[in-house]
Amino acid sequence: MAKQKAVSLTEGNILSLILSFSWPVFISMIFQELYNVTNSLIVGNYVSLKALSAVSACTWICNIFNYTFFGLGMGTGILVAKYYGAKDHQSLKRTLDTAVVFAFAGGAILTLAAELGLPFMMGLCKIGPDIYADARSYLIVYILGSTAVLTSQMCFYILRSFGDTKHQLYYSIISSIVNISLGLLFVRVFHLDVVGTALATIISQFVMVVLALRLIFNYDGIDFDIRNIDFSLSVVRDICALGIPAGFQNMLIAFSSMLVQSYINQFPNEVIAGIGVAEKVASWGQLVSVAVSSATMSLVAQNMGAEKYDRVKESVTGSALVSGIGTLICIALIFALAPFLVGRFNEDQKVIYYGTQMIRYSIFSMFFIHLSHIYNAACRGAGNVRFPMLIAIFSQVLCKYLFVRIGLSLYHDVRILYLGTAFGYVLAGTLATCYFYFSSWTKKNGLR
Repeated sequence: MAKQKAVSLTEGNILSLILSFSWPVFISMIFQELYNVTNSLIVGNYVSLKALSAVSACTWICNIFNYTFFGLGMGTGILVAKYYGAKDHQSLKRTLDTAVVFAFAGGAILTLAAELGLPFMMGLCKIGPDIYADARSYLIVYILGSTAVLTSQMCFYILRSFGDTKHQLYYSIISSIVNISLGLLFVRVFHLDVVGTALATIISQFVMVVLALRLIFNYDGIDFDIRNIDFSLSVVRDICALGIPAGFQNMLIAFSSMLVQSYINQFPNEVIAGIGVAEKVASWGQLVSVAVSSATMSLVAQNMGAEKYDRVKESVTGSALVSGIGTLICIALIFALAPFLVGRFNEDQKVIYYGTQMIRYSIFSMFFIHLSHIYNAACRGAGNVRFPMLIAIFSQVLCKYLFVRIGLSLYHDVRILYLGTAFGYVLAGTLATCYFYFSSWTKKNGLR
């Protein structure tokens, strides 16, 4: 295998770099979203409405781990981009060696903890007795893939820090094909139902990890030797210092959403399934902003490392423009196609009704979350992970939960659940924008 060349983001036209960096991430995220909805699509069409409700009821329990791993992967990516921008190859190799060991060891520990804590989390979600057995079986198998999820998150952030987003696209496509193929095989041929879809997911995740690790340690200057791993506890501390705030923030968001899910799970199965599907469909409205924010963070981190502050400012401005236009196009399409998209998961008219209703109540709030993604990514790329965490916890954890809890106590209507999601997103985007443009920190550190 020929040695790979990393891409420097400290030179060249900023807008071109944002677009060339972002489009493979965007396409790969479409496949990752397809990957994420595959289980619901398969059980909704080939098992039963009850099975679809069980998988939907588990969504936020699964996301607690996924979002935590996102933070640790992001912390690794910031360090890699910083050392690559500064041309510090020794620190770069130490960071990569440490990240891989940390991912495998941390994933194993978290898997054990999650399996032991599963009854408690299911109790918090108030999963009904008619779907409890299916939900438990699904989660037991799904959680076994925690090591692969953590490692794949780290790998993808490392590749983005090298300016390489195309290989993430290739691996996401391969993994999605494996996931869909195995899911259909396990469900339709071997009749494993929800367990089959979870098993297909973890196998496809491990395939993606093997491909990504093989590439990362084939870059120029990265000479990986399993007999001579340069592991460093100080690097672990740096990864955690940068990544845990974002991971903790996202874990709390997932935990808060899990508590909100406990209210959803008290409604009929058609409502549970409809809202679960709607959340998956509506999340597509964030794809552009998440893809562009990856470019923002890498551009800011590399150029900060190279002390090119004019390029840092230009990166943030260009990212906000590209993300805003792309997000508006996505959410308009999702609004218009909502009944069709929800209907692909299940043909029950009540599921389509509740899913469509939720999308149309909440989808335009995605424009505000795009602002949060871009400005928070810029702060994180510059090393400030604290304030983005505090903003997200306040808006999407505390305020969203209180909105739903108080709202349902005053007016027991499913639309309170829809509006709770929109309220959290609008508040998060507004606060992130205000912090970026009015705080002394962003001005002092050359972000604006």
